[in-house]
Amino acid sequence: MQSPPARDAALSEYAQSLIRFKAKQLSRKPGFSRTDEDDVAQGLTVRLLERAHLFDPNRASVRTFAERVIRSAVAMLLRDRRRQKRAAGFVAQSLEGTRARSDEDVDSLRDMLTEGDLRRRLGTVASNQNRAELIAAVVEVVRSLPAADQEICQRLIEGTVTSVARDLGVSRRQVRNTIKRIRRHFEAAGLGEF
Repeated sequence: MQSPPARDAALSEYAQSLIRFKAKQLSRKPGFSRTDEDDVAQGLTVRLLERAHLFDPNRASVRTFAERVIRSAVAMLLRDRRRQKRAAGFVAQSLEGTRARSDEDVDSLRDMLTEGDLRRRLGTVASNQNRAELIAAVVEVVRSLPAADQEICQRLIEGTVTSVARDLGVSRRQVRNTIKRIRRHFEAAGLGEF
């Protein structure tokens, strides 16, 4: 049975106010919607009630306990939402695993991959002729750019926006604006996806 201070921690006006505030705050974050506010508040209340038996008045006040439990619950909710965005339900399979073709034959999954699988994973063009044509088209578009834009284009092959801006002594915004101009040239040439 919960002690009165533990119940107070979960049902205090402070805890309920904090829960409403955090629920409203979370409902405005990406991955949540305004309609989630009541569900989030209920989940935070449940979490606080579940943890109430752990309250120890010798270690912290009721307010401190409630704040820490709610803060932890919010962090876990955010972590779970991020995890769902990354690949909910995705089950990775190691290439080091094996697959039996028959009772005697066992193949490594790595051995079953083909060059086509690699190109598909990387999103590259299927044939060498198409690849050569694409390279020629990209080179032609880059050559048609002003010299300063060509230099930024070349530097971005190996560097980042920040490193290019630092090396050229310009702002990152200037580099980003140049990238937008370069993209417009590529789109005009029919190479918008590159």
